[in-house]
Amino acid sequence: MIKQHHIQSLATLQLVAILTVVIGHYAVTDNAFLNSVGVSFCFVYSGFFTALRHEFGPSYGLRDHLGFLRGKLARFYPLHVLALLLCALSYYLLDFRVPTKLLNAKVLLAHLTLTSPWFATPSYYFGLNAVAWFLCDLFFLYLAAPWMVRGLRLLRPFWQVCLVVLLAALQLAGGYADVFTPYQLYQFPPMRLLDFGTGVVLCNVSRTDRWQELARQLTPRRATVVEVAALVVSLLLYPLCEKYLHGHCYRAYCASAPIVTVMLGTMVLTVDGNGVISRMLRRNPLAALSDLGAEMYLLQLATFFLLERHLARWGVTQYHMVHLLLQLALLLAVSWLVHRLYTAPLARRLTKPVCSPGNDCGKGTP
Repeated sequence: MIKQHHIQSLATLQLVAILTVVIGHYAVTDNAFLNSVGVSFCFVYSGFFTALRHEFGPSYGLRDHLGFLRGKLARFYPLHVLALLLCALSYYLLDFRVPTKLLNAKVLLAHLTLTSPWFATPSYYFGLNAVAWFLCDLFFLYLAAPWMVRGLRLLRPFWQVCLVVLLAALQLAGGYADVFTPYQLYQFPPMRLLDFGTGVVLCNVSRTDRWQELARQLTPRRATVVEVAALVVSLLLYPLCEKYLHGHCYRAYCASAPIVTVMLGTMVLTVDGNGVISRMLRRNPLAALSDLGAEMYLLQLATFFLLERHLARWGVTQYHMVHLLLQLALLLAVSWLVHRLYTAPLARRLTKPVCSPGNDCGKGTP
């Protein structure tokens, strides 16, 4: 069973995935497949920890679900609004020539209501803060989480895995056959049910007696061998999937699921064995930054716009390594300040229990 201090390894791995996406957005690497691996990993990770931390038992009702959504919104929605505001200010203050269709009341309303990816129009899911579609998709998945988790648990772990493999095969085949458009594969919220459900199934499988017994048999040396083997498999899957994209980069969006499942599944299996990679992720300086993942993802475009115009005056092009390092340094600093002074205090305040005569907020409880 995963222990609390082992969760740090997985959280750090998610931060690495977010950094992969951020670096890809800065156009240092023109690789849609690598970006899609990072995005898919974040959805799988969210499904895994949602199922790990919430039982969604038979007594789970509407009031419980509203409380669950309130906690999620308290963490992400204030940051989402701030990111939208910073992007809008950047467009106007830096005199970026943005089409009017990307900055209007309808697009703003769609973003504020977390419905922008439901419109199959780039001006909606790419307007204002272009990366905010991820948060909108994630909120939809949180809405569906209780029914998905409870429905999957009605099946035996073996049939859960078979269902995920079948759906992944159908989605992959549809991507290769040009059945789906890039929007349908990437931004459309229901298509992300597969990634989220994969995380839920992985959590359910990790709770079985057979999986836990296998994890207990892994010594640190054996855990290291398993982690290295999974890394090799992932590196082999990467060029294999990319080779058969046939020039259609959006097929990468559905081809990344195997790599994501291998990475996260191996980490779940070996965290109790304390393999080398698990220990590195837990003790690495990145571990101290794992709480900044949401800020770094949603604020990346705002910080990009702040430096873009000034760096161009100094002759630093967008594809220059100096440009990347400066962008990451600014993004890290802004994310830390926003998390420390805005999102974390506000989240604690919004999720604080309401005290009443029947609820003493835990006072006097040992």
